[in-house]
Amino acid sequence: MRLLLTLTLLTGLSTLTSSQAAMVKPGPAAPRPILPASVSAFNLGNWMPIVEALPELRALNSAGLRWPGGNIGDEQNRTPEALDTLKVNWTLLGGPPLMIQTRVFSRPGGNRDNVEAKNTPEDAADLVRMAQARGLNVACWEIGNEPNLYATKRGDPSWTPEKYCGVVRAQKAAILKVDPAARIAGPAVSNPGPFLDATILECGDAFDLVTWHLYPSNGDGTDTEAFDSISKVQDTLTRVEGLWADPATNPHGQGRMLAQGVTEYAQSYRSDRGTHLSDAVGGLWAAEAALRLSEGGALYNTYFSLMATGNHGLVDNGGFPHFSYAAFRELSHYRGETFDVTSDDPALWVHGAKDGGLITVFALNTAATSTPLTITVPGHALIGAKTITDADVNADKPPRPLAVSGPVNLPPLSLTRLVLKSSSPPSAELP
Repeated sequence: MRLLLTLTLLTGLSTLTSSQAAMVKPGPAAPRPILPASVSAFNLGNWMPIVEALPELRALNSAGLRWPGGNIGDEQNRTPEALDTLKVNWTLLGGPPLMIQTRVFSRPGGNRDNVEAKNTPEDAADLVRMAQARGLNVACWEIGNEPNLYATKRGDPSWTPEKYCGVVRAQKAAILKVDPAARIAGPAVSNPGPFLDATILECGDAFDLVTWHLYPSNGDGTDTEAFDSISKVQDTLTRVEGLWADPATNPHGQGRMLAQGVTEYAQSYRSDRGTHLSDAVGGLWAAEAALRLSEGGALYNTYFSLMATGNHGLVDNGGFPHFSYAAFRELSHYRGETFDVTSDDPALWVHGAKDGGLITVFALNTAATSTPLTITVPGHALIGAKTITDADVNADKPPRPLAVSGPVNLPPLSLTRLVLKSSSPPSAELP
């Protein structure tokens, strides 16, 4: 017998008896508002042909954008022309709150096309002025990108956490002179470690939002190893919370509330390799990471990357969607307030949201076999279920409706969205 799964809303009900043998049940967490930018935000770059895939990208209902995505932020200056392009794409995508990187790094011995790097505090202030002049809605200014790699990957060993903190304080002061209400994010490290620790020790008080990136692998592991790495999401959130709370590791930031954001994440960092990135494993991992980051309290989390960034792009250079695109399109329905559910099957990841009279359950089946699912929510009726699989995405098919008259059969390696309606027979059509 494969998985038999019963989801029961216990409001006003007695505890389930053992004979009911529920595999999934409500968890202990109280409902709380879902922040859309915690689950539906993405890295944006001027190299992306947004207008060529506009209907697909608008369907994501982006609630936040980070620009410029990735390490190009430390390779190119912020010019008026670059800001003009940003405004066009940002407007096309609905004008959600932006996080904009300031430039920090410059290459020893010269920069691209021998153009002087604009990475001074006054350059950061000019960037704020340019954004203001264009009416951009900037929620936060992030100081640089992955400074922990400047010494090891970019050939400049002078970049220590102390040097980076000096830049942060100088750029922050210049930004606040232009916009006293500006919010500052950083250090945007790649996979938190000693550099993040030392930065919080040296200048934790300088950040309104502590940001980091999460890339557990290079796509070389097994599917099981890839899925197991999802534990790094909560492990890292908890680790940073511990650093922040301890006066010994955050001496300057005591009394300041911690806010975290993950401004790049994916299972693998290798844009040139599709394994565990553009396939079903990578898409399920990314969707689960977004949901766990949101539920874990991270406020502003931007998947890497929106489109046209090798296998990282939700949509590829030719305009064709990856599994990750289909997964995030379904997560555009993760709104309202959380509805806590738990599963005792480690291969089945479940999350819930309640919005008005609707309960939406997202069931991510990481098993290589089908899984029957029965949902029973007193006072609610199941009105529909739609699923996505790698085969459907590769065939350019929309989410596939599943029969709901009995147990809902979840396909292998699939993400299924199930919707239940309050006090209503199963007659409405799933949106």
